[in-house]
Amino acid sequence: MTRPARDDARRGRAGTPSGVPARPSSCRSCLFVRRTERSLLVTSATVCSNAFSARSETASTVPAVRLHHPSGAELVVALRGAAVLAWRAPWRGADGTARIEDLVDGYADETEVAAHDAARSALMAPFVNRLAGGEYRFDGVRHQMPPVLPWEPVTMHGFARTLDWAVVERVGGPAEAAGEGDARPVSVRLAATVAADAHAGYPFALALEVEYALDAGSLGVTMRACNVGGTAAPVALGWHPYLRVPGHETIDRLELTVPAGRAVVTDPGLLPLAGPEAFTAVDGLGPLPLAGVRLDHAFGALRADVDGRARTLLRDPATGQGLAVWQRRGLVHVYTGDGLARRERTAVAVEPVETLTDAFNRPDCAADVRLEPGAVREFAFGVEILT
Repeated sequence: MTRPARDDARRGRAGTPSGVPARPSSCRSCLFVRRTERSLLVTSATVCSNAFSARSETASTVPAVRLHHPSGAELVVALRGAAVLAWRAPWRGADGTARIEDLVDGYADETEVAAHDAARSALMAPFVNRLAGGEYRFDGVRHQMPPVLPWEPVTMHGFARTLDWAVVERVGGPAEAAGEGDARPVSVRLAATVAADAHAGYPFALALEVEYALDAGSLGVTMRACNVGGTAAPVALGWHPYLRVPGHETIDRLELTVPAGRAVVTDPGLLPLAGPEAFTAVDGLGPLPLAGVRLDHAFGALRADVDGRARTLLRDPATGQGLAVWQRRGLVHVYTGDGLARRERTAVAVEPVETLTDAFNRPDCAADVRLEPGAVREFAFGVEILT
C-alpha cells in the first residue's frame, strides 16, 4: 500500500467498491424536493445564527440547526453544507465523573467554515474524494468539472458541502410517543437541490436529503439522493467526520480496528490503481496503536457484526472507551490528520463512503454510481459511543 506524500490541500481519498450496488427505490420518497420551508421546526430543533462552538458557547454568525436530547446530548448542523459543527454527548471520564463532551473535531470558527478547512464533517455528494483531473465520461459524454472551490487545487469531496440546505422535518420517533424518557431519539431532516447545469461539469438534476438522529449514545446519519432529471446520473455519497476521544489531546494513545478484507492501493496522487491492482487482501487492521502511524487509506470488504453493521473502532486501549463508526455497505477511509494546517493529529477522520475514489472514471464502479431517472439511493451510517 502506497503511503503518499501530503499535498497542500485536504487530500481526496480512496476506497473499495461495495460490490453490489444499492437497489434504487421509487422516487416517491423524494417529496422533500417540494418541501424546503425553513420554518418547519418542532420542539427541540432550533434554527439559530449563534449555533455552534466545539468547546464553548461562543457566539457564531453561521446559521445552523441545533438538536437537544433529554440526556444532554446535543447536535449542531450548519445550514450551509449540512455539516456537523458539533456533537456533544454524555461521557464518563477516567475519574468516573459524567460530563458532556465534544466527540467531533468540527470547524472551530466562521473562518474555518468559510474555507471548508479540511472538509470537517462534510457531506460528500455527488462524488466522494477525488475526481482524477477533474474530468470523467458518463454514457459516452466527457465532462470537465473544475475544483469545487477556487482555492482548491483539485476536484474533490463533491459540492453538496457548498449548497444551502433547509430544514424540512423534525421527527421525535416512536419512543417519544411512548414516553421512554432519555431513550427516545430526536432527529432533523434537511434537503437541498442540485439543478442541472448549476455546477460546471455536472449537467444532472438531483434532490438530496440527510437525516441526523441523536440519542444519548449515538448519532445516526442517513443520506439520500433522488434523480429528478430525465437521464441517468452518476452519484456517490459519503461523510467526512473527524472524531475525537475525550481525554486525548492527540491520537497517539488510541488504537484503531478496521474489520476489512481488503485495502486500497493508490498512486502518489491518492488515486486507486487501475483494475484489480487497486486492491490487496488483508485480514483486518488492528487493533493498531496509532502512535507514530500515518494513515490515509481506504478499506473495503468490511465484515459485519451479527446486526449487519460493520464497525470501525477508535478507542483508548486502557479504558476501552471510544467510538465506533458503523455502516452496512461501501467502504471506509481512515486519515490520521497528518499534515493538516490546524489541529494536526488531534482527531481521526473515519469516513464511510459508498464507492472507490474516482469512481466516475472506473468501469468496475459503473453500476455503483449509476442512478436512473426517478430512482433513489440511500446510504446509512453512524457513530456509537463505546463505554
